[in-house]
Amino acid sequence: MNTKRILFWSIFVLVLALIVWGLATAMKNPVSPATGVGTPAPVTAADHTEGPADAKVTLIEYGDFECPACAEFATMVEKLATDEATGTLQIVFRHFPLAQHANAMIAAQASEAAASQGKFWDMYKLIYAGQNDWANLSDADIIRTLFLGYADSLGLDPNKFVKDLTSATSTQIIQAEQAEGQAIGITYTPSFFVNGKLITNPPTYEAFKALIDAAAR
Repeated sequence: MNTKRILFWSIFVLVLALIVWGLATAMKNPVSPATGVGTPAPVTAADHTEGPADAKVTLIEYGDFECPACAEFATMVEKLATDEATGTLQIVFRHFPLAQHANAMIAAQASEAAASQGKFWDMYKLIYAGQNDWANLSDADIIRTLFLGYADSLGLDPNKFVKDLTSATSTQIIQAEQAEGQAIGITYTPSFFVNGKLITNPPTYEAFKALIDAAAR
């Protein structure tokens, strides 16, 4: 009888220890119960942001410039930036080029080349607006020429743009953001986080705005 009791309590203590260990691990690596996706890294000065750092709502997007859905959501995001009250929303873009999109990396590099001259968001808009013009091209030189045309329309220094387009710095920024996204479990684009929590992509602009407004309350 005593042996059975000892065995029972031994198993009980072991199970309890495993539960405590599991809770501690979960607290160190917070994830969404429904998705298994973790929390994005804190926003820093290195991020591409639009809106005040102390905004009530922070919207982080992990995007791919060749992704058709990302292009559709880009128009919603731009409208949110315009429609939301001043101080309500900070928008953050992080690169997540998908392997199946052959031109996603060069497009991301073009945005970084523009960012080095203070024009990330302007290039962001042009790249998405012209997605159908470059996404299916196979000639890298033609794609670069097209992006150089975008840079020219923004008044960028063409020599610096071409140099930065394929620089190690631009590539490292993109790869670091991609690696961070992979580390928290992102598998698709666009992936949006509102105040650190992954959301289901809203089907309409109205639904998206309602979600942001609710988070701001």
